[in-house]
Amino acid sequence: MRAASLASVLMFAPLLAPLFATGCADALLEHGPPAKPHDAVIVLGCPAEEDGSLSRCQLGRAGHAYSIWKKGWAKAFIVSGAAVHSPYVEAEAMAMAMALLGVPADKIWLETDALHTDENVYYSMKLARKLGFEDLAIASNGGHAAFACKMMLNWGHPCVGMALDVQELETFMPARFAELHALRARRVEAWMDLDEREERTYQDTGRSRLPSFVLYPLMAAGSGYLPIAPEHVVPTTWADRRNAP
Repeated sequence: MRAASLASVLMFAPLLAPLFATGCADALLEHGPPAKPHDAVIVLGCPAEEDGSLSRCQLGRAGHAYSIWKKGWAKAFIVSGAAVHSPYVEAEAMAMAMALLGVPADKIWLETDALHTDENVYYSMKLARKLGFEDLAIASNGGHAAFACKMMLNWGHPCVGMALDVQELETFMPARFAELHALRARRVEAWMDLDEREERTYQDTGRSRLPSFVLYPLMAAGSGYLPIAPEHVVPTTWADRRNAP
């Protein structure tokens, strides 16, 4: 996480504390196996390293997704994240690692437009609906997954969070580290940094997005904010993208 993002988290986290201190976060997390496999689990993105190798965060979330798959807790995944803080597409980086670990590439759907957590959730929710997925869960670190689910609930779609378990990952991930660290995400040649992309969105739509440290407390309190969703998205799996010329 780059310094600016961390600063945003630190600024809005105290404002979110009352929500989660009451046990709301825990109530939004799934403890143990679901009654039936989820139609899809949304895996929230985070940045790659400067050379395109997968970051510790990406490896953790890919490992978490694989653990969910091997337990039979999900029928499919939606991995979400654009090339936000670096020229490497977050969703593709995580999909690459998930497939290497053993998740079938045709069960990994790509959402490659989101720049922020609210967009990760909203765009993935819209993609899931297009694909006919109704029973959704969100996989990330516990607090992140719970807050992302709170957003989805505010938008009228049921959701549970699936919290990453570091100790569980340590039982199988180290044996695959050499292969995982050799992976390199696809570089976007015409990449623009986040400020440039948000300025472009403002020019195109006349609508600007509040900073996360302002927006997210409002959303936690039940704001009706909706991200600007991309149009005409063609559903694409990692198998489609990987095999494309």
